Amino acid sequence: MHTTSTLVIAATDTELSWLTTRLDTRPDRPLLDFPVRRASGGSAGIWLVISGPGMANAAAACAAAIERFQPLRIFNTGICGVYAQDRTLLGTAVTGEQAIFADSGAVSVRDFTSLRDMNLPLASPAGNDIFNILKLDSAAASKDIARADFLTVAAVSGSRAAADKLRRRFPRAAGTLLCEDMESAAVGLVALRAGIPCTVVRGISNLCGERDHDRWDIRGAARSAQETLYTLVSP
Repeated sequence: MHTTSTLVIAATDTELSWLTTRLDTRPDRPLLDFPVRRASGGSAGIWLVISGPGMANAAAACAAAIERFQPLRIFNTGICGVYAQDRTLLGTAVTGEQAIFADSGAVSVRDFTSLRDMNLPLASPAGNDIFNILKLDSAAASKDIARADFLTVAAVSGSRAAADKLRRRFPRAAGTLLCEDMESAAVGLVALRAGIPCTVVRGISNLCGERDHDRWDIRGAARSAQETLYTLVSP
């Protein structure tokens, strides 16, 4: 049991490769078949886990890691899309105020019915029902880092029209960016059930609905997120 450990989860190696080097990590025993690396030297106690893409993988990896490492803090990192038509945002690191299960509910041709409207809570910590929206811990991040709400989806937006429909489902606070990813809410929910603070730091790689990868900045976004996260986890 590692009672002072910090857990970092990302979907792919690209989203952890810079941290893997900077923290001087070494391979550790896998969790199920999820690759694990452990930081050494002055950063000992930081564990990096590659979950694979999607909510099911992220939740499984997070739950297994909590059982083994007993972390005091959990960080989810990676890339994300942004619901905006502003390319200057590409490569920007953002931290989450909320993570939202954006396609959990009932969908018809015209309407979306949320879990709240269906009275289907995902969890009820301390008697408070949690439906689609989870609060994240953004207090650990500098005020200079842009704040965002993350819409976590099983299928990312494949067109501008699809992105616009998702964007309108849930309100967000003024001055907060709205982003899209495939894991944040799942990690946040497992952390919530375990009573562990969860912070999400991601880099904006693309405009939601745009599927031309030549116009994306995956590596720049992943590097920006990891550099920002390093300032939060390094001794």
